[in-house]
Amino acid sequence: MSNQVYIGNDQGYYGTKVVARANGKFYKMFIRNMVVPNRVGEITYNNDPHNIMYREREGDREWFCGKLAIEQAGDDELFDSHKRRLFSPTWFREEEYLIMFRVSTGLMLQGNSEPVVSVALPTDSYIDYKDELKRRLVGKHSFEVKQGNLPWRKIEFEIKMENLYVISQPMATLFHIALDRDGKLLNEDLFIQKVSIHDLGFGTSDIETLHGETIIKRQSFTSRFAMLSVYELLAKRLLEFTRQVDPDGLGKEYPIWGLPRIVRSGEISFKGKVHDVSTIVAECVKEIGQALVEEVWTRLDYADDITYIILTGGASIPFKPFYRERFGDKLIFAEDYGIEAQFANGFGLCKFAQSKARSVSSRDLLEAAAAIHQEFSVPESSVDASKKQAGKIKK
Repeated sequence: MSNQVYIGNDQGYYGTKVVARANGKFYKMFIRNMVVPNRVGEITYNNDPHNIMYREREGDREWFCGKLAIEQAGDDELFDSHKRRLFSPTWFREEEYLIMFRVSTGLMLQGNSEPVVSVALPTDSYIDYKDELKRRLVGKHSFEVKQGNLPWRKIEFEIKMENLYVISQPMATLFHIALDRDGKLLNEDLFIQKVSIHDLGFGTSDIETLHGETIIKRQSFTSRFAMLSVYELLAKRLLEFTRQVDPDGLGKEYPIWGLPRIVRSGEISFKGKVHDVSTIVAECVKEIGQALVEEVWTRLDYADDITYIILTGGASIPFKPFYRERFGDKLIFAEDYGIEAQFANGFGLCKFAQSKARSVSSRDLLEAAAAIHQEFSVPESSVDASKKQAGKIKK
């Protein structure tokens, strides 16, 4: 008899975040969301399980996923194609979406396990495409994966219609906060008050506002105010900066996919000299962050009648100070509930899958030698966090 594994699969612009539960343990996994054809043929492998290759069967076309794909995506044409696909509301129809879903779900499974999966769509795509996405994912999946220098291994699983749930991305974070570790309702207050959920990602910033259990407004800012907006502005400012310090006045253009490292370090190396650009990075974050909050402030009609504003998504971390300054104690930060903000949707999807399923898995099926997911602990204090937050706001 198969054993159920509960999986929340959040495929975003920047990365695919997956959270799974089996035998009371939670696991998380992050893979950069890039899939490109293998255009180099035979490659030299190392022992890094993040180096992932995919094919349906021996002799078929091979694909690079995640880390390997990013190295190939230095090609501007590849990045532009990737950008167009991921900003399309029908991105899930592409072969690359299915490959990433299969790889990220399959790496969370081992043995005779039955996946119970929740996935999410962006706010402005959910209503129109949720049923089509279900039809795309339901059925048997059979393929082969190679990690690092390990041999190809076959993965097979079946997604049953009754075991697949599709919700909107911001709603996933609401379930992360409102449900406990077992998928049971923890904070009923969130389903009574007027709540606005703000999912700030790499490519999109989505807002959903609820009153009770009814979604009364869905809004998407597409790419105007998101982390990608920061990177696009930063690329422009870095070109200007390097032209100023370049004796030849030419400067250097920095590709989008190379900017996360610069944002983290605050430095660039240009013509043999290291330059501190942390001030430029901070100014770009501030300019986009303030513009985002101003847009939100207007769209929410100053948030006068909203009880809570839930801030989630990977880009919520750099933009949090601007939200806090404007909305004060109304703000609930998803990262305060026991898991990083970028995994909040995945955790909420996993909890939602549990809440819909009939039973909880009794065996741990996730101890795989080549696994790149990590077991993580959810602090017991996080179970009471939402109650404390609600009590603080009510006072």
